[in-house]
Amino acid sequence: MKGRGAFELQVFPEGDAGFGVELMQGADGRVVRSWGDNLAAVNDHLLEALKASGYRPSDLKRTRRKPFALSEVSGVRLGLALLAVKPLRKLRRIEDVSMAVRDLADDEAFYWFAKAVDSRYGRRAQRAFRDLVSDR
Repeated sequence: MKGRGAFELQVFPEGDAGFGVELMQGADGRVVRSWGDNLAAVNDHLLEALKASGYRPSDLKRTRRKPFALSEVSGVRLGLALLAVKPLRKLRRIEDVSMAVRDLADDEAFYWFAKAVDSRYGRRAQRAFRDLVSDR
């Protein structure tokens, strides 16, 4: 299952000991870059996406150069989680959004992801999703 997937996840070093991730869709379409506290807050989504795509959690390290090939469903859920929590600072809201992404049916996740990555209205859709699933 480690063949070429619909999504690729690239790891990059961040700071002295940390790392960030960049999720790509297709050959050259960047979906989102994430690092720091917001990445740590959705780490469970990250590890779940790797496991579902046939990788071990120990494969995720700051020195990795080869991208992870993720399945479409895993990439969509991870992308939605990363996009939705990126601007948030309140831990409670981040947790609410993370749980909501986990509870979505596959077709709902695909719907919200498609809206969230739209070049024209993506930010509005991301905010709408956050407002729908959590209180301010």
